[in-house]
Amino acid sequence: MRLVNASYEWVERQMTYQPAIHGWQAAVRAALLEANVTPWNSFTVNHVAGTKVGATTFDASGHRHSAADLLHLPVLVVSVLLYVLQSPASSQTPLTLDRLLEQHRALLRPGGEVILSAGAIGSPQLLLLSGIGPASDLSYLGIPVSADVPDVGKHMFDNPRNGISFIPPVPIDHSLIQVVGIPAANGTESYLEAASYIVPLPPVLSSSDPFIGPSRPLYVTVATVMEKVPGPVSEGSLWLASGNPLESPALRFNYLSRPEDLTRCVLGVRRVAEVLESRALDGFRSAVGSMNRRGPVRRDFRIVGATLPIDWRTDDRALADFCLQTVATLWHYHGGCVPGKVVDRDFRVIGVRSLRVVDSSTFSETPGTNPQATILMMGRYELDSLFRMAYSVF
Repeated sequence: MRLVNASYEWVERQMTYQPAIHGWQAAVRAALLEANVTPWNSFTVNHVAGTKVGATTFDASGHRHSAADLLHLPVLVVSVLLYVLQSPASSQTPLTLDRLLEQHRALLRPGGEVILSAGAIGSPQLLLLSGIGPASDLSYLGIPVSADVPDVGKHMFDNPRNGISFIPPVPIDHSLIQVVGIPAANGTESYLEAASYIVPLPPVLSSSDPFIGPSRPLYVTVATVMEKVPGPVSEGSLWLASGNPLESPALRFNYLSRPEDLTRCVLGVRRVAEVLESRALDGFRSAVGSMNRRGPVRRDFRIVGATLPIDWRTDDRALADFCLQTVATLWHYHGGCVPGKVVDRDFRVIGVRSLRVVDSSTFSETPGTNPQATILMMGRYELDSLFRMAYSVF
């Protein structure tokens, strides 16, 4: 754990910054506190209950920092990995394809290893293409079996999200997720977040189907308040549609298929509704109707897409239907090469020599928030471990 924590801290020093909170994100912060997502924890990278500001990879000048900033070694990116082939000596030989569709092999020195880091979708796919996976499935596709590892591509998860989007009556700043509300630090409740972004308005069609409106698309700013279920237990899987390495694999996450996840989504969407009812967001409501003798016009959100059920306070069934109809991804894919089933505790592929997988495909469960920091920590942790092993040998 000392090395794990040191690796996290190294990543934070190298590429994270404290964002400046204003405009829409400041309003969301106030709305979360008004909805009793307390205490206020200010800026912190720690996982704590309440409302906080998380770190960003954008510096003060707006430049985004990525994993490439952490590499102090020369890296050549010229090709797409197609397979990892087993040589007669039971070591691994990566086979790649360049932009001209010419194949190349990368030869390893004696004692060398291949570390596969293609992500939660790419790594299981490459193992399957290399003949490492369920033997029956591989044989059906005509792929020679190198190692019968039944759980490759299994036990996959993704954090589902649901939310409400609306068009504010006035222009607002464009912002990625900066403020987060964590009602319970043990992960029993959904996390609450918000973003604002620019989207093109779809063209309007007449009854005869010609397009009506300007030839160029119109763009509007959309604000979103969302909840996401951390640590989902609804399980999915990945499998090859064919033996063609350039064809995307088939993938199904089965979002909210387990009642535990659906129950947490219901609670999370109800929290979203409470945030939207806060006085802190009144300035983002649009005028509805016209002035009359009964008083001022009513103000409400100009919703884009599905609206909340009318009886959201009491009708769990209606909220569950809303969750199932509006569920979307947060792109936090993980699993497919989980420890104890596909890799061992040192990330070595079980039953295969000289091959490791180090990426989010080896997560047994999600960090709950954006997994980028955890993935980068894993890379640093594993490199430190490998260097220490090399020094002990020499």
